Amino acid sequence: MPQTDIRPDAGTSAELPAVLYQNIARQIRDGSCVLFLGPAAIAARQPDGSYKPLTEMCARHLVQVHNLSLTPSEEDSLTQVCSTLRMRNILSDTMIIAAVQEFYQKAEREAELHPMLEQLADLPFKIIINTSPDDFFARYYAQSVRDYQFDFYNFRKSSPDPLYTFGDDAPPLVYNLFGFYKKPESLVLTYGDQLGYVNKITGAQHERLPDSLLAAFNMPRFYLFMGFDFEDWSMRLLFDALFKSSRNNIQPFAYPLKGEPDAGPHAKVFFQGEFRMEFPKVDIETFVSNLTGHFHNIEGHAVSDSGSALADVLILHNESTDDQACQQLIKHLKPLKLRVHTLREAVGAGDVGVWIREKMEQCQVVLPLISADFFDDANPALALLDDLATRNNPRARFLVMPIVLKTMSLDGTPLGMLKTTRPTKNQPVFGNGQEDMHLSDIAETLKKYVETLG
Repeated sequence: MPQTDIRPDAGTSAELPAVLYQNIARQIRDGSCVLFLGPAAIAARQPDGSYKPLTEMCARHLVQVHNLSLTPSEEDSLTQVCSTLRMRNILSDTMIIAAVQEFYQKAEREAELHPMLEQLADLPFKIIINTSPDDFFARYYAQSVRDYQFDFYNFRKSSPDPLYTFGDDAPPLVYNLFGFYKKPESLVLTYGDQLGYVNKITGAQHERLPDSLLAAFNMPRFYLFMGFDFEDWSMRLLFDALFKSSRNNIQPFAYPLKGEPDAGPHAKVFFQGEFRMEFPKVDIETFVSNLTGHFHNIEGHAVSDSGSALADVLILHNESTDDQACQQLIKHLKPLKLRVHTLREAVGAGDVGVWIREKMEQCQVVLPLISADFFDDANPALALLDDLATRNNPRARFLVMPIVLKTMSLDGTPLGMLKTTRPTKNQPVFGNGQEDMHLSDIAETLKKYVETLG
């Protein structure tokens, strides 16, 4: 395994050598890098614009609901809060689990997760170990209609080894190490649960973590640890169980969430000495941003600002009413080699109509996102619809594909004559519960088209 000399005490710069990013990016590309998501990595946006780990938000919520008197550090610890509720006979084990479930069910609907998680989900990790009780990271795969496996360890109930495989054709595995909130018996919430969990994963073979998962850790790999508290004693036992026979084959790196404290000197000595873990002086957000840039460079992938795109795409929509729909479409287009342009780029560029005409000359695909609001008189694209409909000629490298967001007819409009409208059969993207299917079909159609342009 290649070694990188990144010493935690070497300098104070937050910037890492490009060779390290390139090395990790290649390991990710080759399926030889495991992503560990610590509790602080699953963070949600706060009213002031900052991000706070969901486990801390859950702990604070329980403190407020039950009027607990704890120190600030205790209030941020879900394990401490749950154990306190149990010790003081405020809630039973069943009620503690129900309270945590209720919090995560609400978060599933309302939480705005840190954007770096979506960036990480776009990278082809084969194994993602989640140490929070949610499945929010896995939802990024579902939203982009990509194959994946989701599973979790239940320390209270042993089950047969699922016999995971991690070959080139195998979908990525998102594995919850400490249970899943929708399966209450699997959750590790109190200190008593932690002791029971440690006894199981270090005990009888049939009750440990699946052998097929542990076997994956015997291969030489890089490991990225995002958002962990290395002062937590249980981390040491967990590492020992996961890497019992593979300590010489691993190269782990640890990154804290911006604003979160770094590991202390005692923890660093332990994890460096026992597991050769490196603690680069860079936070998760900076690291992920730089890593994705290097990954796209080595892959030749195109994103919105890349020069290696197979096609330029112009999206025309009503920004005030349909921007959320636009962003959902863009998410589905991310895996494609496209350079996407929207009206946001026209801000400060002078006459918007002139800007649109210039982009039409540059782009090979134009996607008008159609709703009743699209035909608002203030929409600068309206004056260009006749031109768009006339110029549509996919064989001549100019495709106009109107996308009907909501139920309405294009009859009587210049776009009504086009046979390239999606979804087919006059269906709208939104309103029938099949949004992901329609957006995936649109992305697949564009993928096939842009491949013909190359």
